[in-house]
Amino acid sequence: MQEISADTMLKEWAGNKPRPVYCLAGEERSFKNDALEKLLSGFKTDAFNFSQYDGETADINDLVSAAMTPSFMGGIRLLLFKSAEKLKKEQAQRLAEYLQNPSNAATLLILLDKKTDSAELIIKNLPASAAMINFAPLEDVQAVLFAKKMLEREGLRASQEALELLSEMAGSDAMTIKQEAAKLAAWRHGGKKTLEPEDIMESAGFSKTLNPFALSNAILAKNGPLAADIADSMLREGVEAVGLVVSIARLTEKLLKVKKLSGDVSGENAAYALGLSPAYYRRLLEASRPFTLEKLLKNLNRCLEMEAMLKSSSGRDPGLLVKQLIFEITR
Repeated sequence: MQEISADTMLKEWAGNKPRPVYCLAGEERSFKNDALEKLLSGFKTDAFNFSQYDGETADINDLVSAAMTPSFMGGIRLLLFKSAEKLKKEQAQRLAEYLQNPSNAATLLILLDKKTDSAELIIKNLPASAAMINFAPLEDVQAVLFAKKMLEREGLRASQEALELLSEMAGSDAMTIKQEAAKLAAWRHGGKKTLEPEDIMESAGFSKTLNPFALSNAILAKNGPLAADIADSMLREGVEAVGLVVSIARLTEKLLKVKKLSGDVSGENAAYALGLSPAYYRRLLEASRPFTLEKLLKNLNRCLEMEAMLKSSSGRDPGLLVKQLIFEITR
């Protein structure tokens, strides 16, 4: 299996020499969907040469049968397999067996959105002729640059602080950044004034008194009572409890990465390796010093547990769960 870029994949496709298997993996679905749309636009889909499957409902025997069937009127048969990570164990094993010797009469596009046991099995069994394209989540610096690009496409300018706020509020998610840029363009139609953080907040529906950075600042300062009060205010403003926990988990993950890397790489090299600005890296490094790696890992696992609990409709007060989490991780 060879790891290639999305651009290389598109060039192979345009040259009418597709591989028997392409695996589009990673959590950044927006870029993955863009690449998939470009691929499909160059393929003449019809009922005879195109088949689509989903990991929750697919019968791999049907997929294999379609892959082994010669295409109608020559050419390549295209098989699109979405959410393949959702395959049950037996079905994933059957797909793994096919991947060891895939048909040259078909091109199989496998989409993996999450890391699961089935996803790992599929990747492990990709043949040497296959290509892997990794659509990893945007790092902080990449998200800021992408936000700048999306706003400029809409004819807007923004200060560095506004760009950082937009990417932070979007969780560095490309699709969310695109949507917020479009919303800002509609809201500021024809405006030439440079966007500032308060513009981003107003467009996103925050009150003028609510600072989205306040919660992370309080957590980095290990000020549990202040962080809990801020979380209360955000919940009253309509922010979802799950969203708060996801933000806390993201911050905790950054602290864990900084703590791990600080022992091996120093200075700006470490910051750039993590996709962080040097100033933000130094701030995270200072905040991580009182914690051991084990404690940060425990905090991250606790965040994931709380997220699952909130999504399960357990009947417990979401506000109390968020505050419980805050006090646990700042202790």
